Amino acid sequence: MFEPRTIYAKIAYDALLLYMKTGKKIFKEEAEVPSALKLKLPCFVSIHSNGKLRGNKGSVEPQHNCLYNEIIENAASAVDEAGKTEPLKEGELHNITLAVDVLSNPKPVENKSLLKPEKHGVIVEDESGNKAYVLPNTEGIDSIEKQMEVAREKAGIDAKVPQDKLKVLNFTMTRYQ
Repeated sequence: MFEPRTIYAKIAYDALLLYMKTGKKIFKEEAEVPSALKLKLPCFVSIHSNGKLRGNKGSVEPQHNCLYNEIIENAASAVDEAGKTEPLKEGELHNITLAVDVLSNPKPVENKSLLKPEKHGVIVEDESGNKAYVLPNTEGIDSIEKQMEVAREKAGIDAKVPQDKLKVLNFTMTRYQ
C-alpha cells in the first residue's frame, strides 16, 4: 500500500481514492487550506503502478487559486489519464506510487548559458502565441539547446524564427512523494 511521505502526496492520494470511488473532486476554500498550500503554484501529479507510468497530469501555469486545489485537480485528472490505456483498478492501489512535482513560477530567461536541463524547465512562446514547455530532467535531453529545440517543435515554432523573437521562461521543479 502506498504510504505518502509528504502532505503533498497525501492530498494527491486521498483525492485519487475519492475520485476513483465517487467520481468527485472536493476542493477547499482558501480559509480551510494550510498556509504552505495557499501559494498559487502549478504542479504535476504522476501515478506509477508496478513501475509503469499510468497517469500524469498538470500544467506549467496554475489553474486554481491555490496549490492544494491544484493537487486535487491533477490527481483526479491523472486517474482519468490512466484510463486512456487501461483503467486504474482498485486492486492496483497497493502497488502504486505517487509523485507531486511542484513548479516554481516561471521567470524570463536572462542568460541561457546559466540554464541546466536537469534542473530547469523551459517555456517557449512566439509572437503568435504558439507556446510549449519541456520539464526539467526530461529523458533524452542533455543540453539546453536540445531542450529549446524540443519546446519549439512542440509549439510548432519554425526553427528559422530567431531566438530574440521568442519569449523564453524557465522554472524549477521539486518532487514530493
